[in-house]
Amino acid sequence: MRPPAPADADAETTGPERPTLAPPQPSIGQPSIGQSSIDQPRIDQPIAAAHHFLTRLHPSSTILVAVSGGSDSIGLLLALHHALETSGAPHRLVACTIDHALRPGSAAEAAAVARRCQGLGIPHHVARWSHSGVTSGLQAEARLARYRLLCAAAETFGADLVVTGHSADDQAETIAMRAARSRQGGVDRDRFPIGLPPIGLAGMADAVLFGRRLWICRPFLGIRRQAVREMLTSRGEGWIDDPSNDDPRFERVRIRKAGPQPSAARAETAPPDAAAGRLRSAAVLSDRLTRNVRIHEAVAAEIALADLDLADVGWQRLLALLAATLAGKPHPIGQETAARLVSSLGDPAATAATAGSCVFERRGGRLFVYRERRNLPPPLIVAPGQSLVWDGRFTVENTGAVPLTVKAGGDPALTARLTSRDIPAGIAGRVGRASPQMLSPDGTPAGNEAFCLSPVIAPYDTFLPRFDLMIAQSMAAKFGRAPYPACPVDDIAMK
Repeated sequence: MRPPAPADADAETTGPERPTLAPPQPSIGQPSIGQSSIDQPRIDQPIAAAHHFLTRLHPSSTILVAVSGGSDSIGLLLALHHALETSGAPHRLVACTIDHALRPGSAAEAAAVARRCQGLGIPHHVARWSHSGVTSGLQAEARLARYRLLCAAAETFGADLVVTGHSADDQAETIAMRAARSRQGGVDRDRFPIGLPPIGLAGMADAVLFGRRLWICRPFLGIRRQAVREMLTSRGEGWIDDPSNDDPRFERVRIRKAGPQPSAARAETAPPDAAAGRLRSAAVLSDRLTRNVRIHEAVAAEIALADLDLADVGWQRLLALLAATLAGKPHPIGQETAARLVSSLGDPAATAATAGSCVFERRGGRLFVYRERRNLPPPLIVAPGQSLVWDGRFTVENTGAVPLTVKAGGDPALTARLTSRDIPAGIAGRVGRASPQMLSPDGTPAGNEAFCLSPVIAPYDTFLPRFDLMIAQSMAAKFGRAPYPACPVDDIAMK
């Protein structure tokens, strides 16, 4: 059998148009090692990675495998199935295929994956994405929908985690894309101010927490796609090929097609200690956040100027993360904005600067960071029993019997609490006017028993890479939130 050549659909590049794919080839049995001309050590790598993953997984876990039918995901499913059968590890495999319904034939392919799982005795679910009404950003919406559907499937199966088939090729392509963006942005590689060059070049994390509740792990992140395909071929297994992974409209495909063995070439350009450096950076930032930053009512940050070193890259990144959280933004400010902010804050004549929808104000030997009043949302009505997010900063749950209106406005009680904490009255007033106020139907302030207000940590509440878990935990503690759940896998990366 000659397996299909293009890359696997597990790479995060699901496109708006996916041509009809060939169904998977049926299994024709597993030839003996002597019959195979494929390098034996490389054949063994996926199986070894699966065993390595299981040894670090918390006992008696249910693992949901995201299976598109491509080589990476089919390889992961079969490697984990083999590892469980041969090791006797007390885990259970289930599987889910997301049918994005973006082209004819996708339902038939999902059904083919279901039959393959049935043959292995693995419970399988097909989740179909209803994307009516999505008119722009289809690729990003498809990715977010995929993870939401996987999360729902995990709840149905009682799964403890999801695993995906992202490979070392996907990792190298991700690093290459981020490096290219950094070059296009004119990054000063001697200083790396606030932006992501050294952080982004760490690549994808081996595990990501989605929606504050479900860990998505990548056991094959250190395994080349060719090794997975050779393992499948040696066992007479086929896979579904997705031609959209050859579509040059997508950045990842262009990186992949840049030349012979682009993934391997790009991998050599990544700093060898980028991932370790990101973990060290996270530890430093977590410590600084804990020791040097005060968070007031989840609406303002305070830092003593004596503790703040604007020339320090770590402090720059921490300011960017604080601003993103206080402004309800999932992404920190960009590199050009960051450079302007650092320049403004370093000017003795300037007392305030704005960036990323936040005000950075120096007063009395302290730096205060808080949401600016521009572009605040209109009043939001929250029905009884309903829970909505306001301004990307707070989840508002109506626990009462009547509708509530949430609006930005000077809550005198909040302003008084801020002033009592030695925050200058002018700053306290400005913070209060940009903060949420809960009103009853008659326009009077709602009582505390009528609602529950919980801070949103926008940079991490949707996708939290394991690299940043320490920072996120410190941020949650500072903002009065429950901690994020720990990853059920102690370590995934092959040593």
